[in-house]
Amino acid sequence: MIYGYISEDEDNPSNGKEHLDSYIAKNAIKLDSMVVDPQSNKVSWEKRELFHIIQKAKKNDLIITYEASNLARSTLQLLEILEAVAKAELKLQFIKYNETFVPETAMDTKSFLRLMQCVEEDFLSKRTVDALARRRAAGLPLGRPKGRKNKSRKLDKYRTEIKKYLALNISKASIAKLVGCHAQTLYNYLEDTKLTAESEPEEVQTNLEQVTD
Repeated sequence: MIYGYISEDEDNPSNGKEHLDSYIAKNAIKLDSMVVDPQSNKVSWEKRELFHIIQKAKKNDLIITYEASNLARSTLQLLEILEAVAKAELKLQFIKYNETFVPETAMDTKSFLRLMQCVEEDFLSKRTVDALARRRAAGLPLGRPKGRKNKSRKLDKYRTEIKKYLALNISKASIAKLVGCHAQTLYNYLEDTKLTAESEPEEVQTNLEQVTD
C-alpha cells in the first residue's frame, strides 16, 4: 500500500501539501490512503496518525511525505521515527530531498548520510528563521550580547543526536559531517565527555546553556 502523509503545522500553514499533491499527480501515483493529520508536529508522533500508519502498514509499504518537518520538529525526533519505520520494514519517501529511507539492509550509508544532511540543514534553517522572527517581533536585538562567553561546548546541543548516531553504528567521521564539525572536534568531544551509545558518563554537565527551540 502507498500512504500520503502531511501534518498540520501552525508555523507553516502551507505544510507542503500542494507539493505532495503535485508530485502524486505528475507521477500518476495511486494512493491507498491520504492522511492530512490535524495534529501538528508539536505533538509527539506517537500520538498522531503517523503512529497508527506505521503500526498497521505491512512490510514494504510506502509512506510519502513532503519534508521532515511534516513528521517531526527535530533531527532526534525524526531518528525515532526512522527507527520505527525500519523495524516495521517500511519505506519513507521525502519529496523535497528526493530521497527515500528504506530498512538499513537495503539502504547504503552514503544515501542515509545524504538524507540526514538534508534534514539537518532544513531543521537548522527553520530554527534560525523562526528564532530571528520571534526576536524581531519582540523588538529584541539580534546576535550575542557584547562580552558574553559560551557556557557550553559547541557539540553539547547535539549530544543526544550523537548518541543516536553511535547506536546506529555510523562512523565518527560521518557523524562529524552530520553535526557540521571537523572530525577531530568530534573525537575530542567524545574523549572529553566519555560519551558512548550505551551509557552516559557519571559526570554529565548540568548547566548547559538553553538552546533556542
